[in-house]
Parts: sequence; C-alpha cells; structure tokens
Amino acid sequence: MIKRAKSVPGGACGFWGACGAGISSGMFISIITGSSPLAEEPFAHSNKMTSRSLEKIGEIGGPRCCKRDSFLSILSAIAYVKENFGIEMEEHEISCHRSGLNDKCIGVRCPFFAGNH
Repeated sequence: MIKRAKSVPGGACGFWGACGAGISSGMFISIITGSSPLAEEPFAHSNKMTSRSLEKIGEIGGPRCCKRDSFLSILSAIAYVKENFGIEMEEHEISCHRSGLNDKCIGVRCPFFAGNH
C-alpha cells in the first residue's frame, strides 16, 4: 500500500482531478481483492471504492485538506467493506484539532471541524 500510494504525486487532487486519499482507498480494495487490470469483479470493486471516496471529497469541495480527505476516504472504505464483504472495522468519531495549522481550513464546512462537535 505504501509503495503504491507513493506513486500518487502531491497536488493530484487539483491537477489530475482525483485526490490521492480517494485513489488510495481504491488501492486498498485492489490489494484486499487481488485486483489487476484484467480482473472482473475486483477491478469493479476498486474503481467503485475510489469513486465513492471521491464523491464524498467532492461534496465538501475545496480547497484541499489532506487530513479531511483522508478521513472521508477511510470512513467511506469502512462502509464499503462492510456492505460488500461483510467485514466490520472499527469506526470512531473524528474531531480535527489541527485547523490552526492549515490556513486554508474550511472551518464549519468541514464535517470534522472541532467546533462542529
């Protein structure tokens, strides 16, 4: 996973139109299903996972926040794995306390903004 994720350049969210966190959720599904470019069902699962994560990220909008987009992708993956593979993973409430470190923080528009909890 780390090796694959390192191949996604920073700024892919804005320059490629696909956030690295969303792409990474698809990588995760690809790994656990043994997907390849020639696979049928695993190929579909990894692309559906990426799509679901990118949809959640797109609903919030920009500017980018790697922490927020990672949280959204992880939560999307937890739900996807439960729905499609019957495996339940732990899910915790997420409250971000790092907004002061990101001058582009969207504040209350972010579902993880500490002031929303």
